[in-house]
Amino acid sequence: MQSRHTLRTNPERSGAHTVEFALVLPVFVIFIFGLVEVSRGMMTSTLLTNAARAGCRTGTLPGKATSNATAAVDDLLKTGGISGYTTTVSVNGSTTANVSAGVTGDTITVLVTVPASKISWIPGAGYLVGNLSGTFSLPHE
Repeated sequence: MQSRHTLRTNPERSGAHTVEFALVLPVFVIFIFGLVEVSRGMMTSTLLTNAARAGCRTGTLPGKATSNATAAVDDLLKTGGISGYTTTVSVNGSTTANVSAGVTGDTITVLVTVPASKISWIPGAGYLVGNLSGTFSLPHE
């Protein structure tokens, strides 16, 4: 009489779990890395928009210069761990005008852009292309 606890093994299925694991693991790892990259992109996009808002708000205040607006952007992005970005401050669409020359009602716009390859947490992620950006506009006070 056989015991109910006897394990039945099929010699034809020997190693099947290892093969299945070897096939599924790379797909699973790529999926996880993709989730990390998409999450980092969304987080960075929000940080860029918040930095543009902070810079724009600083630039709309009376007596502030374009350098004050870019410094506000720099402060916020430094704490967020973002580097390699460019900041463009414009007054009524002109990027050559200084916000200190703006008058009440002029539109101050701050655009912060970073290449997607600069924000990756995965080493060697050279496959990312394009830019992420955040922009914000307010009227000068």
